[in-house]
Amino acid sequence: MNRQTIVYTDSYAPPEQRLGKAEPRSDLYALAATLFHLATGVEPVPLGQRHQLDAILSDPRTPAQHRWFYELLKINLSEDANDRYFSAQEFKADLDRRRVSKETQCPRCQATNEVRRPYCSHCAEPLTDSQSACAECGRDVSMGSRFCIHCGNRLR
Repeated sequence: MNRQTIVYTDSYAPPEQRLGKAEPRSDLYALAATLFHLATGVEPVPLGQRHQLDAILSDPRTPAQHRWFYELLKINLSEDANDRYFSAQEFKADLDRRRVSKETQCPRCQATNEVRRPYCSHCAEPLTDSQSACAECGRDVSMGSRFCIHCGNRLR
């Protein structure tokens, strides 16, 4: 008999957690789902909040000063963990600034990069300190990478 322990609420769980492969950005998904529920008073639909947010963002009655917040939630409710913020610190920074960051500067070469990219497009310097382990070889790779730099395994 195969038994599994499920430790999540459907409406707040990201796809990778449903597959038993939760990682740090899984918590950002759950946080965004919780904030969605608190902001709208509507319980999230499992894996459907992004569609609900699309409806809010396309509604002309949604106040312009709140759109950044719904965009922030939409990013962190992405089914692909690589499209979410890398860390809670980055999430909090945009909450504090009341905007969604679109670009970031490389600490080494000062080149401007699109946010939520693991490496600088100019000098390949890591743009995040967050690490996760490759499921294939177990070695650390920068969060947001699509492939392991050690063994070439396709990451989530």
